[in-house]
Amino acid sequence: MNREAGTPHSQRKPRWERLRQLVAPRVDDDTLQDALHRLRRGVPPPVIWLFGKVQAGKTSIIRGLTGAERAQIGDGFRPCTRWAARYDFPATSAPLAIFLDTRGLGEVGYDPQEDLAAFQTEAHMLLVVVKAMDMALEQLLAALETIVRARPSLPLVVAQTTLHEGYPPDRRDHVYPYPFSSPALSPTIPPSLARALTFQRSLFARFPVQHFVPLDFTLPEDGFADPLYGRDALLDALAEAHPHGVYQILRRLPHLTQELKALHFRQAHPHILAYACAAAATGAMPLPIADLPLISALQLKMLHAVASIYRQPLGVKTFLEMLGTVGVGLLLRQGARSLLKVIPGFGSAVSGLYAGAATYALGCALCFYYQVVFDGHIPRPAQLKAFYEEKFAEGLQLLRPADGTRQHAPRANAP
Repeated sequence: MNREAGTPHSQRKPRWERLRQLVAPRVDDDTLQDALHRLRRGVPPPVIWLFGKVQAGKTSIIRGLTGAERAQIGDGFRPCTRWAARYDFPATSAPLAIFLDTRGLGEVGYDPQEDLAAFQTEAHMLLVVVKAMDMALEQLLAALETIVRARPSLPLVVAQTTLHEGYPPDRRDHVYPYPFSSPALSPTIPPSLARALTFQRSLFARFPVQHFVPLDFTLPEDGFADPLYGRDALLDALAEAHPHGVYQILRRLPHLTQELKALHFRQAHPHILAYACAAAATGAMPLPIADLPLISALQLKMLHAVASIYRQPLGVKTFLEMLGTVGVGLLLRQGARSLLKVIPGFGSAVSGLYAGAATYALGCALCFYYQVVFDGHIPRPAQLKAFYEEKFAEGLQLLRPADGTRQHAPRANAP
């Protein structure tokens, strides 16, 4: 007889939830949303609609506001209309800021009505992005007119980008201090750039633009002293255009992301430690080599559990990146560890200790991988390997028994 047949669904659900947490643990939805609400101080994530041509500098603006790498931003965008895409930072499950990117401008058949239908109730502001030296803006202005007519109350800021394209050939850096804080253009601005900015602003005269923000977000290797030239001015403009917490959230994005990472790691750490203990017990089995498949299975299950907690798929790409960075050292340690069992008693104890430490380090390394992704970056192999070695040493200390094994166990950097 099925004992649960007469049990209401509401009473059975917690049991299934507990089982799901064992099979695929994750940060509870309510806990995650409460944390997001607290971090954002009750303010919803700012939704910024970036409107501009391809290569106008929209991705650079997102990079400048979030600190994310250009490649990671590109991977994070997902289509939401035929002409536009959406980027939730740092993750779709826990967005602190949302960027909507219109990519169809300049393409045959682009119709702003489709994007307008998708974005007009969600977007908090419209950030029009144009290159400072681009005067061919007829199609952009026509589409913008459609949007403004449909939603005239939508705050509108214009970012004028890539200022250096208007510098004379002998100029190697920006104008300091930042000369665009007042509506009147400073005489320190190169004349060709000043004329272009003034003419471009005249093209927007019929629109309710609240701020024009000249800026130039470049890469460090481009050689400019300030690679985020104009960032503070942009933040101030966005804050004034939509002051309801946007300024505070955008300013605190790095800190807020750190809080989210800590929340996920606190959830993952007990699972990692449990799998490390199980691997240590398995690794202490007296038969050499025979434990390798069991330990590999435990480690794979642990990686899936960590991925589930971070709400990230353990895709083939991520798995191969992990193996490519720490896999060779891990396999060498696993094999050498198992061969230690030929030493009666002591060999099995050390073998188990190494199996547990390697498992602990592998789980922490995947947490580190996802934390770096949360920051909007792609982890460097050397960085990931160094972190793995650090956590391997930490795992040895955590799992080492308080008996004579402590003084005889090999050092953390042993194979």
